[in-house]
Amino acid sequence: MMTKPILIVEDEIDIRETLMSFLELKGYTVTTASNGREALKRLEEGLEPCLILLDLMMPTMDGWEFRTRQLADPDLADIPVLVLTGAHYTSEEAASLQALDVLSKPIDIGRMLDHVAGHVSS
Repeated sequence: MMTKPILIVEDEIDIRETLMSFLELKGYTVTTASNGREALKRLEEGLEPCLILLDLMMPTMDGWEFRTRQLADPDLADIPVLVLTGAHYTSEEAASLQALDVLSKPIDIGRMLDHVAGHVSS
C-alpha cells in the first residue's frame, strides 16, 4: 500500500537532506521544499502529504506566513503540521500555529518519528 508523502519544508539543505534520508531509511516517501512559497506551490499543484515538517525561519516565505496561508485554504487546512525550529517560542506563540507539536533543533528524532508514525498510519 502506498502512503501519502511527508513534506519537509526547510531552507537549510543539510537539515532537509538529513531528515529526508532518515525518513526514507525508515520506509517513508518524502518530498521537500526549501521555503514556504515552494511548499504552497507544490500543494496547489496537487501534492497531498499526510504530514508537513515545517521550519519557521526561512527566506522568501517563512513558516509563519506559510502556516497562515495553509490554514486559510480549506483544501490545505487539515494537513497536520509538525514545527521544527531553532528559535524558542512561548507556548502561546506555538499554539497560534495550531501545530501538532513544536520541536526545537537539534531535533529529538524519536519524538519526531512518534509523530510521523501516528500520522502516516492514520
